Amino acid sequence: MNRLTRQVIPSSDIKGIIIHGAGRHFSSGADLNDLIKPMATRQGGGARMPVPELKLLLKNLDTFIFFNDLKIPVVAAIRGVCLGSGLELALFCHGRICGHGSVLGLPEIGFGLVPGCGGIQKINEISGRSRALELILSGSSFSEEEALEWKIIDKIVSKKDVVSSAVRLIKSIGDQYNRCGIKSYIHKFL
Repeated sequence: MNRLTRQVIPSSDIKGIIIHGAGRHFSSGADLNDLIKPMATRQGGGARMPVPELKLLLKNLDTFIFFNDLKIPVVAAIRGVCLGSGLELALFCHGRICGHGSVLGLPEIGFGLVPGCGGIQKINEISGRSRALELILSGSSFSEEEALEWKIIDKIVSKKDVVSSAVRLIKSIGDQYNRCGIKSYIHKFL
């Protein structure tokens, strides 16, 4: 991913990026065993996150911020499950198109964790502090309709049309957007 984000994308002539899952789902997030097991086996001193796991979270956050700061449109095409760090990645995209029947959420609290890749800040920025606290402290999943109501996603389409809708969005934008205001420009097309 580092080579892709640091060398390939900045030096290419691409018009936009669509982030989506390879199968029926967007992402179920990080492998929780990779995060929980080192803390559970840690001797004494509480449940502080060991350095390798912290580095993984920081690397993910750095990648998410990279996509957020790109001067071309980045759209998350969400279908199926979009949980944990998968949702956090989607939140850093400039636009989010979601398929009917999708399930979203930040379930980390149920495992004794909190979202560690910027999800807290992004939900707060997008939906407000009250909604952010509710979603993060409950760990409850929510539907695409609720996500649209809370401005977490921008549009709902048929699950089979999620990627093609994202492609049409990026093609419709073309080079017309103000490279400093991609997010607000994308929302004109959604």
